[in-house]
Amino acid sequence: MTGRELGRRDVCRLGATSALAMAGLGAGTGTVVGDSRPTTNGQIVFIYDDSWREDWTDTFPVHQEEDVPACCAAVVDYVDTSWGLLPEHLREMEADGWEIMSHTASHVAVGNLYLTAPAEPGDERLALDGSFLGDHEGDPIVVSDGDRTVENAVAGGDRDDDGIYLDLEEPIDEAFDAGTAFARFTDERVRDEVVGSKEALESMGVDVDAFVSPFGRSDGLVDDLVREHYAAFANRGGNGLNSLAGLDSYELGRSSIDGNAVSEPEIETFYDDVAASDTLGIVVGHSQFDETTPERVRFAIREAKARDLEIVTLREALREHDAWPASEGGESAGDGDGAEGDADGSESTGTEAETESESDDGDGLASTVRDNRTPILAGTGLATAGLAGTALYRRRQREDENRL
Repeated sequence: MTGRELGRRDVCRLGATSALAMAGLGAGTGTVVGDSRPTTNGQIVFIYDDSWREDWTDTFPVHQEEDVPACCAAVVDYVDTSWGLLPEHLREMEADGWEIMSHTASHVAVGNLYLTAPAEPGDERLALDGSFLGDHEGDPIVVSDGDRTVENAVAGGDRDDDGIYLDLEEPIDEAFDAGTAFARFTDERVRDEVVGSKEALESMGVDVDAFVSPFGRSDGLVDDLVREHYAAFANRGGNGLNSLAGLDSYELGRSSIDGNAVSEPEIETFYDDVAASDTLGIVVGHSQFDETTPERVRFAIREAKARDLEIVTLREALREHDAWPASEGGESAGDGDGAEGDADGSESTGTEAETESESDDGDGLASTVRDNRTPILAGTGLATAGLAGTALYRRRQREDENRL
């Protein structure tokens, strides 16, 4: 356990285990006497991204009724709004056995966006493989290839017949190659989003050990900071089937359960794959999506149970499989100063980072958000994916400010 008090599920689990041990019985069919956990066909971790109020009103009650935990990847700026979770929600969820994760301070892409065409001195427009900077006009950014770094600022962005582009406030004075050079927010901004979000969430009275990167963008400085300040990177890349052989807490992938992204048979197939292999299954959902109803969540839980897959938090799974970073003593991630900011061009290794599949706005299909029906295109890297999500947040934030 962490330094927090034991939750209800923790107490129940420990109590049941102790009683069975005293009676000389195993904890389940096929369990050797003295084992502390039931024999299952594997484990599944549920993660719900974005910390919208529907996590509390719709999804959390289903997990309570089914008596299984999950993880909430919280965005600091969404917490304590009229439409987001409240700090007391996070604390109660954690007390009930949930794990709270960081999903950045403001839900912006903190990983590298790579150039898809060369840039020449004097250019005021970059061709990129993602649209997630274009809506942040005036925000400082860097353009780098890992050896050379220039500063600039966002002037806008969109998509044309040639693809996604980012307009710059000033012409660049260096040449950069496609594929290796990238654009991203400044070191200071990335640090605030990654490290500052952990500190802010923990100040609300919860433990935060894992990080989820918006839109699956996980290359570069963000990866360095996560490895220094967290015990796990929950969506570094992959298809959700995380091999137990050499399980690496910083190289995890997820698969969606959102109704806009996958069908029920596809969820069943994913669970069958987990049950038939030595893997840790991780799934992601978004409670605010119209298609991710309480009925869909209950279906996903019950189909896991039907295959004798144990539903646990990521923290529980990593500790059980000895994949918790040894330097952290099995408790929590460090609070060191972190890598201060040489721009990094490390190459993406997972499908989530490349396509945003299993990511924050779904898995490749259009999705709707409840209440205002704002469309969020997801999973394809299209410009509207990042722009619509950010615009929705800003609109909700203005609504809150107008209430003051």
